[in-house]
Amino acid sequence: MKPFLLLTVLALADAPAYAERGIHGTAGVGSSLVLTGDGGDRVRFDIVVDVKPRSRFGGLVAWRAFDDHHRGLVMAGVVYEGAAARPLLVLDLHAELGGDLDARVPLVGGGLRITAKIIGPLSVALDTAAYLVLDGIDDTRLQLQTNALLVGRW
Repeated sequence: MKPFLLLTVLALADAPAYAERGIHGTAGVGSSLVLTGDGGDRVRFDIVVDVKPRSRFGGLVAWRAFDDHHRGLVMAGVVYEGAAARPLLVLDLHAELGGDLDARVPLVGGGLRITAKIIGPLSVALDTAAYLVLDGIDDTRLQLQTNALLVGRW
C-alpha cells in the first residue's frame, strides 16, 4: 500500500496547475454600434490588437468608434482572460485609458469580450464596453457601445 501512496503523492506534486502557454493574442477589425453618447452616427468601426505574453494578463491597443465624420477613441489598456474553453471560446475582461480624438479629451472605460472560433485562427469577437469621456462639467458623457469583430488569433 505504501508504494501506491508514494507514487500518487509524487504524481500530484509534479503535475502542472495549468498548461504552458506561449505568447498569444488577437488582432481584429469590425463594426461598432454606439448606444449612448454617440454625438451623431451610431454605426462606426473598430480596430483592436491584444497580446498576452505567457499568461492570462496582457495589453491591448484599440482605435474605436471611428468613421468618415468621427476620428474616434484611441486607447491602450490591460486585458485579462477570465475564462476559456480553448481553442473554441475565450472570455476577456479589458480596462482602458485613452482619448477622444474629436473633442481631444481623456477617457476611461472597460468591458467584456467573447471570442468564438470559426475555423483555424479565424474567429469572431463580440465586445460590450462603457467609456466615460471626461469633457468638462457639461459635456462629460458615458459612451456605451457594442461591436462585432472578425479576428485572427495566435
